[in-house]
Amino acid sequence: MNKVYLVAHQAEKDQVLAVLQQLGVMEVNDLQAKDLEDEAWADLVEGDQEQEALNTLEERLADVRFSLDFLKRYYPAKKGMLDAINGEKKSVLANELADTAAQWAETTDQVYAALRQVDEKLISLRNEETRLQNLKLQLEPWDKLTVPLEEVKSTNTVRVELGTLPTAELGPVKEELAEAGAAFVLDEVKAERGESYVLVAYHAEDAEEVPALLKQHNFNKHTFPKLSGTPKENLERIEKELVQADKERQEALAAAGEQVKHREQLNYYLDYLTVERDKKQKVASFARTSNSFILEGWIREQDLPELKKKLEKACDTVEVVSREPEEGEAFPVSLENKPAFTPFEFITKLYGTPSPHGLDPTANLTPFFIVFFGLAMTDAGYGVILALVAALALTKIKPQGARNLLWIIFAGGISTFVFGWLVGGWFGADLLGAPLYFSALEDPILLLVYSLALGIIQIFYGMAIKAAWSIREGRILDAVFDQGLWYLLIIGILLMAIMPELGIGGPMAIAAAIGLVLTQGRTQPTIVKKFLSGLLSLYDITGYLSDVLSYSRLLALGLATGVIALAVNTMAGLLTGHIIGWVIMIPLLLVGHTFNLVINSLGAYIHASRLQYIEFYNRFYEGGGRSFVPFKLNTKEIEIQPEWLQK
Repeated sequence: MNKVYLVAHQAEKDQVLAVLQQLGVMEVNDLQAKDLEDEAWADLVEGDQEQEALNTLEERLADVRFSLDFLKRYYPAKKGMLDAINGEKKSVLANELADTAAQWAETTDQVYAALRQVDEKLISLRNEETRLQNLKLQLEPWDKLTVPLEEVKSTNTVRVELGTLPTAELGPVKEELAEAGAAFVLDEVKAERGESYVLVAYHAEDAEEVPALLKQHNFNKHTFPKLSGTPKENLERIEKELVQADKERQEALAAAGEQVKHREQLNYYLDYLTVERDKKQKVASFARTSNSFILEGWIREQDLPELKKKLEKACDTVEVVSREPEEGEAFPVSLENKPAFTPFEFITKLYGTPSPHGLDPTANLTPFFIVFFGLAMTDAGYGVILALVAALALTKIKPQGARNLLWIIFAGGISTFVFGWLVGGWFGADLLGAPLYFSALEDPILLLVYSLALGIIQIFYGMAIKAAWSIREGRILDAVFDQGLWYLLIIGILLMAIMPELGIGGPMAIAAAIGLVLTQGRTQPTIVKKFLSGLLSLYDITGYLSDVLSYSRLLALGLATGVIALAVNTMAGLLTGHIIGWVIMIPLLLVGHTFNLVINSLGAYIHASRLQYIEFYNRFYEGGGRSFVPFKLNTKEIEIQPEWLQK
């Protein structure tokens, strides 16, 4: 990774940004967020930005997103699963993009105006429908009232009101009004859910006494000041108005539907605006003088000549200066592996980005991951299915991220097929000579031994990587003390346990332990601390032991796959002998084995990854890095062809 400084005239800023974005090989640092005090040119520059242009682009993006969201809400695009995954892009030449975008902009403006008008119409209709529905709910209890609502009003001598009373209070109210000597009429129009809808009329002279008495019995007054006619007539009118509103909404949506044909252009224009917005945002990372600008970034060493070549073709004033990272300087990390290992960078990235001064573990973990996946599945039939499904999907799916995962599944399927035939079976049955080596179900201890042995091999391999890295850094003694002595101690203990007759395991382990006590505290400042640290370091043997035992999960997962497959076959076998049993047996086998395949594939992937992350990485891996994020085109629907670069 090289650090790059790029200086050019202000007039060529757009060309420089276009080259950087379309080439997509350089990560641009934010100079305005960086402390430039140590830079010799810090006093000569000031922050750069194009805020007005950026605001205009954001407004245009908001308009396009409104149109697309509106169409998606009422006319969702119908895409097949493969189309959605592959996402074919429209190819556009870079030197024709501005003219093409102008046409998209014109169409977008027309679509936006039309959809905005429809949206306002729909909002108006929605508000009117809400008002009508609420009024309908208020009037429905009064549908049996034959008095026109405009006549429910007070005169000089009579007060007329509508309202509700608890049905249980209706009798007592009438009795108390009669006892009070009030001149009144209290008619129940309708009763439902414990409420009586009543019309009450009383003499004006009782205007204080009657309302007070009604209030004591929870009388709730209803008013319809703007309505005329009976409630029934009003309800009929409301129904007609609701039907009309629905008709108008359908007409408005039909008008909006005419804009669906422009959806592709909206998506293209959204991509164009996003590209332009990204460029304007990136300007805020630059520093500038009155006539020039400067930017800083990181680039992979092998991409630097190509960047210089493209910039020289596109610009006349640009100057590029590069250097290697200084000692201790942090820089972004770009994982670079051979094509066979590239898909497995997916596993590394899930864990995190390695330190820029550390080692990319991808190539080292790949063979172990494949083997562990197969041992965790141990069924040849499942392996064939996984490999075939992945291979078929690889012929159909194009996005690189999905293809990487499919390649991992394909490799896992092949491994499952091999180990399944060796120590398992075919869909839980002993077919085609399986198991070729031994049966994991009949001899699980042997599979456990192999699992632990693989664990020791991987841990030793991780220690070897760390030792090689230390030697490469010139720390040969660190490799001898921190890995070599542990090799001797562990191997000595293993010899004592497995082949005690050799008689060399004990002395080897004792010598290694003494060496560890004498060397593991070498960085401590005092002799006492050196000795105590060295002595306590022997406790790490428990860590090695637990790490090795962790590989027993391969045995557990492998047995689980075989046992579930065998259980499915046994249950299916119980159904034979009757036609109905045969009919049930087929779906039982399909569902049972599909479940076993899916759940144990997931488990194999998770635990094979877990063994890399916890047991393997623990020996050499240094994390804390930051992924390399180059400034590049970020489009979904169009693919910009940088033809202008060839001028």
